[in-house]
Amino acid sequence: MTMRKKANRKWGKDGRGNAARPLLAIGTVAVCAALAAGGLSGDQLLAFGQRMALLSVGIMQPEGGAQALSGRLDRSPAAQEGDDGSEPIKGQDTSPTTASTTAPYEPGSSDQEGPDQPADTNKVIPPEAGDGGKITESRLTLGSTFVQGVAIKNSSSATVNIAEQLKIAPNLGITNTDAPQVLIVHTHTTEAYMAYDAGYYNASDPSRTKDNSQNVVAVGEAIATQLRAAGIGVIHDTTIHDSPKYTGAYDRSAATIQKNLEKYPSIKVVLDIHRDAINQSANNKLKPTAVINGRKAAQMMIIASANNSASQPHPNWQENVRLALRLQSSLHTQYEGIVRPLYLVNSRYNQHLTKGSLLVEVGSEANTVEEACYSGQILGKTLAQVLNSLKGD
Repeated sequence: MTMRKKANRKWGKDGRGNAARPLLAIGTVAVCAALAAGGLSGDQLLAFGQRMALLSVGIMQPEGGAQALSGRLDRSPAAQEGDDGSEPIKGQDTSPTTASTTAPYEPGSSDQEGPDQPADTNKVIPPEAGDGGKITESRLTLGSTFVQGVAIKNSSSATVNIAEQLKIAPNLGITNTDAPQVLIVHTHTTEAYMAYDAGYYNASDPSRTKDNSQNVVAVGEAIATQLRAAGIGVIHDTTIHDSPKYTGAYDRSAATIQKNLEKYPSIKVVLDIHRDAINQSANNKLKPTAVINGRKAAQMMIIASANNSASQPHPNWQENVRLALRLQSSLHTQYEGIVRPLYLVNSRYNQHLTKGSLLVEVGSEANTVEEACYSGQILGKTLAQVLNSLKGD
């Protein structure tokens, strides 16, 4: 199994490694007090124990070690939630796909597409400084079986019949209107990409930046451009939610989403665009890449919530998953290799706010911004096809 990080040079995306020891002590006192008061349920105790285990591993292991362990721990629905600003639960292997693809689902096509951003052939590549590490390209497939263009990595409590669910159109209420129907946001707005492709990275290459030409905002705009070209109104909200404070990013992005839903009640679909970070070792970043029409593209992973619980109500999760299935199917069958298997999780990640909410990881920190934006163009074109096929009067 590969190890992952959101690249701060210590542990975790927000550099919390230096605070880990006092957090362990504080956490122990807190849980003892809660136990004495009878204030923790069994699920909450399990979640606390898992988090303390991960925190202690984060102190002693190389970067990414705690995240690798997290993939091997059972989680309660509450521990999987992500509304505290935590990362979506991820994981993959690099074994090749051997299964054949069955007949694809055909969602239809849009009437027009926006132009592709041309490849940048004049990039300046800095010399290798020796203080960073290597970048390894890999097409991640999980060795999964594709059914009508869909493969699923299921970490949720639900069982999904792909063929049956693809027969049911998601009830989103997409119509022929000039009003905005798609909202694009970024919970982790400052997630950055590489500026060059050289097979290595230097310590000076930022993993986070407020430069919107080098982070996930650029990908969001590439998606928005294609949707607008296909006649679908879009609001691209570039509010920063993960800086200066990372913890609580999902709460802040939820407020942004709700503000836009109130201002634009015509919005039916919300995309939260992120990028992944995957390490094969402490000094070797993995770059999920596919070649589409002779050009490198960052592989994408759609994450959909598939759980409704008392602690995390999400009664319309099936509509979100049906949209995810159609989008996944169309992406895979038109651009084979562009998507990793659809990831179903119990965590909501704000997807309970609309029937058409999805989280999409576009590439990793090792992909270039150009590769990620190319994938954004592909995602925008394909989502336009799916949404136009769902339009009513």
